[in-house]
Amino acid sequence: MLTKNSWKIVWSIFVLALILRIGFVFYLQERFYFDDEREYWKMVDNFMSGRGLMVAETLKAYRPPLYPLFIAMLVKAGAGITGIRIVQSIISALCCVVIFFLSRKIFNEKLAIMASLISSVYPFFIFYSGFLLTETLFIILVLLSVYAFVKLIEPEVSFYYGIFAGAMSGIAGLCRPTMELFFPFFLLFVLCSKSELLRTRLKKVFFAFTGFVLILTPWIIRNYIVIGKFVPGTTMGGAVFWEGNNPYSEGGPCRYFPEGVWQIDEAQRDGVFYRLTFEYIKKDPRRFIHILGKKFLRFWNVVPNAVEYSGNLYRFISVTSFGLLLPFFALGILVVPYNAGNVFLIGIIILFTLFHMLFLASIRYRVAIEPFVIILACYGFLWLVKQLKGFKRP
Repeated sequence: MLTKNSWKIVWSIFVLALILRIGFVFYLQERFYFDDEREYWKMVDNFMSGRGLMVAETLKAYRPPLYPLFIAMLVKAGAGITGIRIVQSIISALCCVVIFFLSRKIFNEKLAIMASLISSVYPFFIFYSGFLLTETLFIILVLLSVYAFVKLIEPEVSFYYGIFAGAMSGIAGLCRPTMELFFPFFLLFVLCSKSELLRTRLKKVFFAFTGFVLILTPWIIRNYIVIGKFVPGTTMGGAVFWEGNNPYSEGGPCRYFPEGVWQIDEAQRDGVFYRLTFEYIKKDPRRFIHILGKKFLRFWNVVPNAVEYSGNLYRFISVTSFGLLLPFFALGILVVPYNAGNVFLIGIIILFTLFHMLFLASIRYRVAIEPFVIILACYGFLWLVKQLKGFKRP
């Protein structure tokens, strides 16, 4: 249980985070800054006009449903662009609270306060809370999913809690389908935890899988009715795979597409993109390996990749935030005790990295795992401080 003083610290961090985020929101103009924002707004408009939850007639399952539904709910309540940004600021500030409780559960309260405080002032979290993009909502859903699974492996936790853990992962998957691909790793984490009898672990896995499937089923049924195909995520995967690996790709956004592919029916288009990409990789495997390396560097770049955010100010902010965390994060991975919770965090970071090395890499896609980067960086920093104190003491 938290002491009264600890609660004060947690809520002080929350207030600090909220003030910084709302301040950034009011700095922004009431307009869209990214193409993805316009697409999500188009989905909201189509949905609220009765045309369906889709980008266009040829893109009925191209985007995941949760974020546009989230925006539509706020618009229905009377919120405009600024109102939505303020709600996202609250969610982003709450992420700092979840980071505190997750860090405290895996490590200790000292590290939890440090990680939560860094998260409250972390520029990338503040930045993405101001735009109508999936990042902020996805971050808190990933954090809640990870917290739920870390709690699930505790012996005193009922296997029925697995339904909640699986449901949280399913909801995160409806925000960004990446999470659906990682769900088997979550189940493997529970199965290999060895904290209980195998029978109990299997029950927890079963109930987690049940919760996951229950959340995804309505979207799967909707997609089968609308485009006549089993689509648990979206029909965007093939296009993104092509975009990250085509002859002109450098690992980031690349708007070169084969002529006529977008005219193919949506149910078949995704498969065509995958087939064309694999054919190109077979023709030039060396370039594919080269692009994998470039995407790794893009994903973990200390400075922004996008030209519009390559100015000195953006570089300075990135270097003095993520750049300072990176060496302590690398140290943290090396020295952290390899218990179940720590391996889980590191595993998620590795999986996200590998996924975006195969598909499309950007700093934006790294933001979802940066809470775990911060947590492990804090561990690395505190470990180093402890070693230096021990070295000086004799």
